[in-house]
Amino acid sequence: MYLPHSLPPLQPSGLLADTPLQRTLREQQTLLDSAGAGIVFMRQRVVVRCNQRYAEIFGYEAPEQLAGLGSESFYPDREAFRELGRDAYPAMSQGQTYRVERQMRRRNGDLFWGHLTGRLINPQDTAEGSIWILDDIDDHKQAQAQLSAALREKQALFDHAMVGIVFLRDRHLTRCNRHFEQMLGYGPGELATSPSRRWYASDAQWEEVGRRCYPVLAAGLSFEGEIEMCRKDGTAVVCEVRSKLIDAADPSEGSIWITMDITERKQTQAALALAHERLEQQVQDRTRELRETVDSLHSEIRDRKADQERIYWLAHYDALTGLPNRTLLGERAEHAIRLARESGTPLAVVFLDLDHFKHVNDSLGHRVGDALLVEIARRLRAVVREKDTVCRLGGDEFVLLLPGANAHGAARVAGKLQEASRQYYQIDHHELTMAPSMGIALFPGDGEDFDTLTQSADVAMYQAKLDGRNTFRFFTPEMQAQSVRALQLENALRRALERDQLRMHYQPQMDLTTGRVHSVEALLRWHHPQLGTISPAEFIPIAEDSGQILPIGEWVLRTALQQLKAWRDRGFADLSMAVNLSAIQFRQPQLPEMVSQILAEMELPSDALELELTEGVAVDDPHTAAATMNQLHARGVRLSMDDFGTGYSSLSQLKRFQIFKLKIDQSFVRDLGNDGNDRAIVSAIIRMAQALGMRTTAEGVETESQLAFLREQGCDEAQGYHFSTPLPAPELETFMRRRLA
Repeated sequence: MYLPHSLPPLQPSGLLADTPLQRTLREQQTLLDSAGAGIVFMRQRVVVRCNQRYAEIFGYEAPEQLAGLGSESFYPDREAFRELGRDAYPAMSQGQTYRVERQMRRRNGDLFWGHLTGRLINPQDTAEGSIWILDDIDDHKQAQAQLSAALREKQALFDHAMVGIVFLRDRHLTRCNRHFEQMLGYGPGELATSPSRRWYASDAQWEEVGRRCYPVLAAGLSFEGEIEMCRKDGTAVVCEVRSKLIDAADPSEGSIWITMDITERKQTQAALALAHERLEQQVQDRTRELRETVDSLHSEIRDRKADQERIYWLAHYDALTGLPNRTLLGERAEHAIRLARESGTPLAVVFLDLDHFKHVNDSLGHRVGDALLVEIARRLRAVVREKDTVCRLGGDEFVLLLPGANAHGAARVAGKLQEASRQYYQIDHHELTMAPSMGIALFPGDGEDFDTLTQSADVAMYQAKLDGRNTFRFFTPEMQAQSVRALQLENALRRALERDQLRMHYQPQMDLTTGRVHSVEALLRWHHPQLGTISPAEFIPIAEDSGQILPIGEWVLRTALQQLKAWRDRGFADLSMAVNLSAIQFRQPQLPEMVSQILAEMELPSDALELELTEGVAVDDPHTAAATMNQLHARGVRLSMDDFGTGYSSLSQLKRFQIFKLKIDQSFVRDLGNDGNDRAIVSAIIRMAQALGMRTTAEGVETESQLAFLREQGCDEAQGYHFSTPLPAPELETFMRRRLA
């Protein structure tokens, strides 16, 4: 379609009516002149016609100046012109619109970017030409280029910044740079979408950072501070942090965080501070050396004074607990007694000994024992008044001097000491309780001098131990007599073995099925030439307290097994021997080895020996008891529990121990004939033993009716005066032979 270069002039109004063609051409011209884009009509790549905007784009004043120009002049060079033709023709020849952004050339030679839209007027006849629309997008392209450059610069800054850059939304990472990943020891992309909690060592640290930062950010302010983060390998990294919201008006857009690793800086600062401190110390040392040269005489005087004070302290105070020792206690006691005598006021002395303290040293070691003594001393001092004196005599013995205290006051102090002892002591990871036994002596009734008062309090303390421990007793004259007796027996007992004063008696244990002697119980007897026969109930506790029970116990075991060997050799091949063990013997680590050694010496099988233990042995230290029992059981030695039912055993403990036999205490057997409760208890013990696969032996059987009930209930053995009293070995052998006849 051919369009003229310009519209024909319009006829004056009223002279000639508009034709449709004229109106169309006028409308077209108005459209061209009003268009914001350049429009040109081409034929054979030559400008046929264009609008004003097209001329302006190329630097021409009027469209007519471009008519007849070849379009090649609008491009940077011929190759660019031809390249456009090669690109545009395939689309336009198909009737399609061709669009492209190209660099073009203005009239003055300046290059600019234009957006071209071209279309053939008649695809069937290319000779009719084409129409092109041109938008000058040079400013847009420059702005876009600047934006791209800015984005590239921003990305380069983001990628290569020597600080960590993090974008967070809802405390989740949306983006971070490589430096931040490297700073925390993560690989590329490893932190993508991670919650910020990931780079903190704990929830508490993460929450603390939130409490510090987000109120500041929410107020539209920037946060600056130091934060400790956690690397992937768990090591700490200290960072200097700056943060602000991306859009203060819209917190949901998230926040940006700039982080700088200042760990080395902090370490350097610390090192510098340390170096400065050392330098200061060196200066001080040099200054001190100079001053010491001047002050040497004064220092020597002070040292001598300190030595004197130290010597005095060592002479008057206990090195472990810091309490007054016996010397200082004596000095204070003399002063207190003198005042009490002059003023007629009372005075009390309390002798305190810790129950079973030796167990702590034996089982946990002296270090724990010493630490326990220090805590006990502190607690004792907290209970008494300022004017009172708490003294450590040594070991686990303490003495309290209470000026002005009468019997009531002394009892009140003893009660407070008992109350304080109920609270456990925390020593390392051990929770320990330690109860005291206390004796109280009053001035002047129990002694007019300190030595006598202390001795009286000691006697009363010993009575408190005999009465069950963890209690206190006031001194009485009767106690003194008992104390003298106990001391006399202790001294005599030390020579009893070497002077051949100890004897063994044996009581038969009868098999209730066969009526024969199944085993015998070895019982220790002591006859002193001057003191006469002494009951085991009196001398065994003394032997235990004095430590003599160990050599005596070994002698009893060896003598009993030697007798058993003789009886077996004389025809009692199936006879076994029961020997009692005290708690002290049982706690000796070498007990199993000693038992095996004596059995081997006597050439006796292990099951020929039955060791009798009290319930208290197992209850005091169940773990150690179970270990020792297991060793003895593994060696074939049989174990029985003596006086069962009178202690504190529980079934949960009983089933842990390797017990062969339960011995029913005679206190339950004595009233079987007229006490239904005792019958029920004995029956229950027998049933329980049967269920656990244990044998039972009833002690203290004295009547036929008792024996009949025990047989009826299924008791295995019995011993008591109904059969025989404890007898010397020859007499018991006669008794056993009569039973065989």
